[in-house]
Parts: sequence; C-alpha cells; structure tokens
Amino acid sequence: MVPRVAVVIVVAWALGGGAHGAPARARPPKGGADVIELPAATEPVPLIVILHGDREHASAAAARWRPVVKQRGWALLALECPHELGCKDSWWQWDGDPAWVLDRITKVKAEFAISKVILVGWSGGASYIGARAQAWSGVDAIVIHGGGMAPVSPDCIEGPPVYFLVGDKNPLHALARSLHDYFTGCKREVVWDVLEGADHAREASALTAKKAGVILDWVTAH
Repeated sequence: MVPRVAVVIVVAWALGGGAHGAPARARPPKGGADVIELPAATEPVPLIVILHGDREHASAAAARWRPVVKQRGWALLALECPHELGCKDSWWQWDGDPAWVLDRITKVKAEFAISKVILVGWSGGASYIGARAQAWSGVDAIVIHGGGMAPVSPDCIEGPPVYFLVGDKNPLHALARSLHDYFTGCKREVVWDVLEGADHAREASALTAKKAGVILDWVTAH
C-alpha cells in the first residue's frame, strides 16, 4: 500500500507510475476515460465504483456522486465502458466480461487502503450490473439507480445487499422489478426505494446530496 497525500483525479489507467505511488496520467481513450479520486487518508476508506448510463461517460456519472463521496472522505472510481473492447457507450449493450470491472477494482485495492467496495450503476450501467448479478459476490454492496434487469440464469449465489432507487413511471420499470424479484428470491437483503410518479429524468434528478447521503448511510450500516 502507498500513502495518500492528496486527492488524485485520473483520466486513464496507468496505476503505479505517478508521484507518491499515485496513478500516472495517460492519453484518455476516445470518447471518455475512467475517473479515480482518492482522498488524503491514513486509514482504509470505502470505494464507490460507478458504471455510467447509456450515451454518457464516466465523468458525468462521477459528478452525481462526487459531493457526498468527497464530503465523507471516501474514494471514487467511475469506469468508462471499454471502447478498446468494442463498447459504444452502453454497458448493457456491451455485456462484456465482468472480470474487466473487477480487475480495475483489484488494481486500486492493491495500491490503496480500501475498507469496502460499493458497486453503483446508473441506467444502462445498472442494467449491466443486474444482467451479470452473479459476478459481484466480492463487493460489499450494490446500488441500482434508474435501471436494472434480471440475469438470464436464475441461479442464486451468496452476495451483498442491494439498494434500488427507481421510478415507477420509467417505461422499463418492469425490468428493474424483475431484478428486485431475483434478489429477493435469492434471499438477499434489498431496499426497494421507489420514486412514485418518477420517469427516467426524475430518477436522475432524484440523486440529490440528501438522497445520496441516505444511500451511503445505508452502506455504512452494512
């Protein structure tokens, strides 16, 4: 592990090459890049890992969570759907191997003191997490925001608790419901936070600092 001496914002992957052991800067991939923000801290901190929605980039997804994550002194990793592997800005359409995501998390944990990992998906990122639900047994909590879909396989494995923040007027709400039913059927602990009358735009705007704080309080309690 290396000590963290300042907040580091990184726009491409090159762990281990920067000053104080921080990730070095490199040329960002076409369309966007990963964002890593690490607080100055002497003790392990939680890591929020965010998968963006369709037709946006990691920087936009990071911006939704940055205020509350920074306020708490936690670490943030927003991942850009990998263009080099054929992704065209949509996690669920790409539907690639979750090992790619888990490898990025492992690289951060290898160099910085992380106490727990919270995997967050917005819209298409949330649907990718749901479609690959059996892959995330190694994270400590999952947050599904404005998306979700059940995995093809109904097989249950032990895994982390799940927090849903979804609107019942999203045209694809039934898909989020199917993921909820999968997790509850597998005896997972689930919080089903439904925004009454909310469409997809209102799902996005619902993630105020207050609501994000409620979710992170739930994470802390678990």
